Amino acid sequence: MSLEQLKREVAALTKEQQGELISYALQLRYSGDAEFRSEVTERLNDSDKSHWLTPKEFESRLDRT
Repeated sequence: MSLEQLKREVAALTKEQQGELISYALQLRYSGDAEFRSEVTERLNDSDKSHWLTPKEFESRLDRT
């Protein structure tokens, strides 16, 4: 399957399915990066809500990368 075919297939997915695919792709991309996993774990364990992002802020940051 070509990349263009994959893109068309992904575009046809529901938002929920696209979200699941994004999560999976990120997991694959960073699965071998111990430093990244450590940082994510630290951030997930951060209970200070002032450090948290809203979903809109998160998407905005993703768009800048």
